Amino acid sequence: MNQHTNLRFAIPAVVALASILSSPLGAAGSQGAKEKDKETTIRLEEFEVSAPRNSALTSAPTDSKLEAMQPQSVISLEFIANNVAPTADYATIAAIAPSVTNVETNGPGLSEAKHTTIRGIDDGGYNVTFDGIPFGDYNTFTHHTTSYFPAKLIGRVVVDRGPGTASTIGNATFGGTMALYSKDPRTDLSFVPTLSFGSWNTRLYHFEGNTGLIDKANKASAIASYQRMSTDGYRTNADMVRDTYYFKYLQPIGQNTLISVLSSVNKISFGNPTTVTQQQMDLFGRNFGLKDNNAANKLDLLNRRYNYQDKKADFEDIGLETKLPGGWTIDNKVYTYSYDNQSHEKPKVGTGAAAGTIQGALKQNEYRTYGNSFLVTHEGDLGTFKAGLWYDTTTNHRFLHGVNYDTTGAKVIDLTSVALYRAPAPGGNPLTLPGAPGYNYNYLLVDRNTTVQPFAEYEWRVTGDFSLNAGVKHMSFQRKMDATVNQTKARQALVATRKDTETTPSLSARYALNKSWSAYAQFARGFQAPSEGNSFYVENKNLPSINIKPQLSTNYQVGTVYKQDRFNADFAAYYIDFDNYAYNGPSDSTGDPIYYGIAKGAYYSGVEAQATYFLGGGLSVYGNGSINKATFKGSKLDVPTVPNTTAALGVIYGKAGFFGSLTGKYSGDWTVYDAVTNPDVAGAGAGRAAQSSSYFLSDLSVGYNWKFRQGFVRSLKIRLQVSNLFDRKVKILEAIDPLVANAYIKDTFNVLPTRNYFLTVSSEF
Repeated sequence: MNQHTNLRFAIPAVVALASILSSPLGAAGSQGAKEKDKETTIRLEEFEVSAPRNSALTSAPTDSKLEAMQPQSVISLEFIANNVAPTADYATIAAIAPSVTNVETNGPGLSEAKHTTIRGIDDGGYNVTFDGIPFGDYNTFTHHTTSYFPAKLIGRVVVDRGPGTASTIGNATFGGTMALYSKDPRTDLSFVPTLSFGSWNTRLYHFEGNTGLIDKANKASAIASYQRMSTDGYRTNADMVRDTYYFKYLQPIGQNTLISVLSSVNKISFGNPTTVTQQQMDLFGRNFGLKDNNAANKLDLLNRRYNYQDKKADFEDIGLETKLPGGWTIDNKVYTYSYDNQSHEKPKVGTGAAAGTIQGALKQNEYRTYGNSFLVTHEGDLGTFKAGLWYDTTTNHRFLHGVNYDTTGAKVIDLTSVALYRAPAPGGNPLTLPGAPGYNYNYLLVDRNTTVQPFAEYEWRVTGDFSLNAGVKHMSFQRKMDATVNQTKARQALVATRKDTETTPSLSARYALNKSWSAYAQFARGFQAPSEGNSFYVENKNLPSINIKPQLSTNYQVGTVYKQDRFNADFAAYYIDFDNYAYNGPSDSTGDPIYYGIAKGAYYSGVEAQATYFLGGGLSVYGNGSINKATFKGSKLDVPTVPNTTAALGVIYGKAGFFGSLTGKYSGDWTVYDAVTNPDVAGAGAGRAAQSSSYFLSDLSVGYNWKFRQGFVRSLKIRLQVSNLFDRKVKILEAIDPLVANAYIKDTFNVLPTRNYFLTVSSEF
């Protein structure tokens, strides 16, 4: 019986056991909806009429919980619904938090985010979860921010700046967790349309229906929505069209059990420009992306026709959480998600027999993941015990093959003698010869990945005010590579397996100084499993020379949280010892690395704070900030993509139907190198270094709510969102050439959009 057959037999058994603990009222939300600050569970349901902002607790754009054992920022649905552009993705939302940076070049949520970092650790070095389930690409553990969950599907975002406790699952706890939580059904029968129109011909139509609580089904409830978003984008020919379908069903069983079913499906197509040089900006404008598809641009490599992506993604889970006698609860989720990206790229003008035509490449990254997350909890007089197992398996198909847009179109493999990726020199891979399955493939592979993570932890309530949490987690991560053509210049075939294991401890302490003030300290180890490239991308003869291990982060953190109606604030300091930094060894004659190795790593340190003060009359002021530092142990150079500081300031208002906010986010500069080969040696192998630009961007949101006691229309909300209010012209250095003399034509930038507007109207029927 194979792995997938086992899974099919396991699912019915788990569903009989599977997902979400009911509240004391018997109809609470999912585990992601729990608010430990309060006695009752809060549903993450979006109200078109916002709650009164009559305290710092209800006004704070970000805050932390008194029960926190590591630095965190909780971003509420209230802030998402009323202060963030409706087109946003999760990276747009998370950007307000301290130590978080986000680079969006096409408008809020209108293209995939670049450099969404936590403490300077870039995407791929931290978890992203949805309702507690880790998701993302498996070749590098990175994410595509527009591909799964638009802002209207998100009920809350929590940025955990640390590896968490032992029960925090994922393949990249190394840099923390960006946790997304799904929006719940409303408790009332309703239909909620939302229409938004904005800059660059952006249009969003979102239609949501809720059953309300169904008395005949033990207070079951469901939400279903459809969203269409289209835009021309800030950058030329960076247009996007996205369709999103969402469904969530909650079914209480008795007073102590709740079954949940969720499905989200996303289809997206967009023009895909890359970074730009200063020369291109001077010639074509700072918003240059791609050129029009016309006769004059037929042989232009930046023609929109040759640079675009089509994607499909879905995410489903079935959960059951149930309270058992004796203080025990079981929380189980069975899930699956998939991603299929068809990317057109690498255009070039044909030569010889292909002269006058455009050749290019079609790249596919397609995977389907199945998994199960199981957690058992016991609440006793002395503390809380948790134990569980996360199992996750993915089959990832990836290829890149040549096409000729004039003879074979944008999809069909070019099998002519002038194909883009032809057979290598004699002695190469016979599977790439004419007529063989790998002909005209740059790479053609299947990577099967399996994660198993058992864990256990215990939180001991030493006294009524003092708690200790200790736990351990074991990570087992296996890759099975079956490559007809491996992703190397030599284009060899490869069948290989790699398995990595690691056991990580955590120890946290929390002390309640009083009902409004707590302090914590944490020691915890995070990890990141090796990437596909570091595991296999060398010539076969060099496979034994690969010397890598999972990246490890040993985190030491202290902090304090203070929360009252008038004022809430938290402060944290951190020191991280980063081990096993993966790097490329020197290249052989083909251009492939001879090996991948690990350097000593780096030290990360910094301080972070966030605070909200309620002035009265619906008005609050908010601020956060961080100072961040990261240095390679060997070369003593600054680690790239680590901003030296971040800060946010704002005022928030809500009273008598009016609401609004003016917020600004500052991101400091970071170091950019032309290359980092071995950071243990002097200079780290870099020939040149430069600094990106720091920047400060402000957003304004103003609106008004009407609530009607009678009539068909229950409520109406209108909101104006202005991003980059002061029209700052920002360009962020992305990559540099080794020679300063080439900077004008070869250094590349991510250019941020100028001032943009979104007018949104929503109502409830």
